[in-house]
Amino acid sequence: MKIITAKVLDPTHLELSQPIPSKEGDLIEISIPIDEDEQLWKAAAERNFLSAYDPADAIYDSLSMSSAMSCS
Repeated sequence: MKIITAKVLDPTHLELSQPIPSKEGDLIEISIPIDEDEQLWKAAAERNFLSAYDPADAIYDSLSMSSAMSCS
């Protein structure tokens, strides 16, 4: 899967930031984040990201394991 950006021209038309390898008439799928779903996804991603690293790793000091665990 490749992620690119697109400018919304109107409710049914997008302007892609780069060409895609599709022919006219091909169907593609797009994902449009919904605020509530996006927040749940971000919380789960942070929780899983933090579980992969040692809490003592200095580079991750700004992210706390306890705050990630409280999202469960």
